[in-house]
Order: sequence, then C-alpha cells, then structure tokens
Amino acid sequence: MNTLWQPWERLFLHEVGSTMPLQLIAEKLERTEKAIVAQAARIEAPLISRMKGKPWTAAELFLFGRFSVEEIAVATGRSIFSVRSKRNSLVAARGASMREWTSEELALLWRHTNEQVSELTGRSVEEVGDMRLKANMERNGWDVNDPEREDV
Repeated sequence: MNTLWQPWERLFLHEVGSTMPLQLIAEKLERTEKAIVAQAARIEAPLISRMKGKPWTAAELFLFGRFSVEEIAVATGRSIFSVRSKRNSLVAARGASMREWTSEELALLWRHTNEQVSELTGRSVEEVGDMRLKANMERNGWDVNDPEREDV
C-alpha cells in the first residue's frame, strides 16, 4: 500500500516519535514499521531506538570477565541476550578475550602461574588473576566464611 502521507500523520509522527514505541505508531497510523522509519528519517522526527535499554553502569561492566553470562544476567536483571550482546561489544572494543572459561582452562589454574595460563589460553594476566581469585573463593568458601573476619 503506497499512499501519500497526510500532514496530520507527519505531525503525529513528529509529536509521538520520541515517546511511543515504533510498533504502536505503525498500528495507530496503519502503516508498516519500515514506512514509519523511512518517513521519520525524511522529516527528521525522533524515534525511540528499538535496541535501546537502560545504560550499563560501571559496577555492571566490572562483572564481565569475572562471572558467566548467566550469573551476570541474574545479578543485573538483564536478559541473557543483552548480556551476551554487551560482552561481544566489549570484546570488539577492547580486542580482549572475554569468552567463558572452559573446564580445561580452569584446570590450568591448578598447575601454572597466572603468566603461564595467560600464554596458554590467550587471556590477559588480569583476567586470569580475577578467575583464580573467583575459583579460590568458591573452592575455599571465602565468600561465605571470610578468613579475615575475626567474629567466628
């Protein structure tokens, strides 16, 4: 359906584009989402980005490379897809390895220094050190029983 846009439709798009979801605008104007996006670009009407969510905080970004995707999703209340997408964008931006640890890589922590594990896995020394600390915390129960705490 290739009908011309009426002035009231363009005005409506300009007024609600930054606050109303694209799908709802398309429904109200009885046009496709593609047509809405194209018209909005033509008349420079702002649209809500479909992939825009809440911004990542520094504390949330700190979790990457230290915890699994599933753990980060639970801790942040975000979807697995969102966490994986952010991890991939961080990897691309940093050029670093933030993939999940395999059982073979974890086994290397028992037999080698951080520098050796870094060379063997292609991960940064910092990432290896963080994973070693996490593994030690889990193995020794330090997250539950703090050895530096005196109130035993």
